[in-house]
Amino acid sequence: MRRACLVFALLSVVAVAPPALAKFGISKTKVILPRVRPPESPLLAETVAVEVRSGAPEVTGSHVSLVRGRLEEALRASGLYRLVDRPREADAVLRVTLDGLRAEVRDEIRMERKRVKVGERQEWDEKKKKNVTKDVYGDRDEPVSWRIADGSLSANVELNGADGPRTTDAGGSYHDQFKMSDHVPLEASTEESLRRFLVQKTADRAAAAVTFSPDPVEALLAVNGELKDGNRLAEQGLFEQALEEWGKRTYKGDTEAARLHNVGVGHEGLAYKFPPYTPEHRSHLEQAKEHYQKALALDSDEKYFREPPPRVEVSLQYAANAALFMSELEQFREERNERAQRAPATKGRPASGPAREAPGGPTGAAAGALRNGSFESSLSAWTVTGKGSVVQESGRGKVLEAVPAGPTGVVAKQAVTVDLGAKGGATLSMDYRVMAGDAQIRANVTYLDATGRQRNSTLEVTGGEGPGGWSSWTGDVGALRPHPNQVKEVRLVVEGGTVRLDNVALTPK
Repeated sequence: MRRACLVFALLSVVAVAPPALAKFGISKTKVILPRVRPPESPLLAETVAVEVRSGAPEVTGSHVSLVRGRLEEALRASGLYRLVDRPREADAVLRVTLDGLRAEVRDEIRMERKRVKVGERQEWDEKKKKNVTKDVYGDRDEPVSWRIADGSLSANVELNGADGPRTTDAGGSYHDQFKMSDHVPLEASTEESLRRFLVQKTADRAAAAVTFSPDPVEALLAVNGELKDGNRLAEQGLFEQALEEWGKRTYKGDTEAARLHNVGVGHEGLAYKFPPYTPEHRSHLEQAKEHYQKALALDSDEKYFREPPPRVEVSLQYAANAALFMSELEQFREERNERAQRAPATKGRPASGPAREAPGGPTGAAAGALRNGSFESSLSAWTVTGKGSVVQESGRGKVLEAVPAGPTGVVAKQAVTVDLGAKGGATLSMDYRVMAGDAQIRANVTYLDATGRQRNSTLEVTGGEGPGGWSSWTGDVGALRPHPNQVKEVRLVVEGGTVRLDNVALTPK
């Protein structure tokens, strides 16, 4: 082994012995780098509609809502798409069908052979000059409690966009067992916990199919006394400052190899701070690869220098795929805009189907807030798409009744111009009553942020609720990010069951 080797510590940089006594420790200095993976089945679209359906009774409304929420959150976070409610209004439709959810958690006793105390015997102790009692041990079968967790969920993801239909599998399974005396993970604690775990994993896989998803990597920092100041900065995620510290001087032999390795980590860390399709991202990855290779050339016997080059090659392939996707997406949108400019202007109702008008609330800046009272005829109109009508409710007057037809929901929308001020504070509230089915209600808010960019966010009213009495709901519009500056439209979406709506109000604070 060479005279000066690398030492790795687990949580923090520790002082090392002089180079002649340096060695590899059991623990290591680790940094987690936030790499992202490009979508497996990227969507060429500007507008996307998300549909999540249950294909079996064991898949509940809350499971459906969890998957839908995760998908919508991922699509919004990408900054690449605008979500719409109606498939006919979308460039691409993402449909997920959940089926065959199975979860079993059980305990069982197993006999295991253990070395245990089986008795005592008397034995002469020469030193004490008397008989002493000694334990007698033997092998015996002892009962041991085990937790067995077994489950699966089938999930089909169907993508319909400009490049044709595609399908992918997002389902998964879980099979594990644990001694009760050891740690039992949360997902194996109950059958409900396991079901939710399977649904969450499926939601993550479905999101990864269509947009950028987390794929973190673990990198090791070489620990030498001369490198410790840069290491401290790198552990805080301050890679630019760490590179400055490591670049102050060069060394000889193994210490220089260690420095080059750490410089590679610094560039790799900086790369992941840029979107994977940008030139800056790829440039830092190329520099990381170069320094990793130089470190390995100086110390080819160091096994930890062999791991980073293949890891960076994967990241470079991610970057190439991401750049190709963004180029195709940009071309699609340019062609889409050209077609829209060439198309003659049309008048009439949206192509998404016939619409009915249900009384709503006043719109425009003069109104200051959207209010609909009890859908009385004296108020201005909402536009309702789907099977919706105004009905008489005892003790309330006129309310809106939404009756979804099969997979087709009901959308009640109203354009508004409501300024919320610099803080963007406002609440959206309503009363609702589920009349039949397992109803899901969402409130979709379209708004302008402080820069004037249009945003679209969804507030979930109920992810799946059976028939019952009237309930009140309030959502915090001011909590949306980025902060809303002006609300432009409110949509109420009802799916899965018959619902009555009343007292919708958007109230600035």
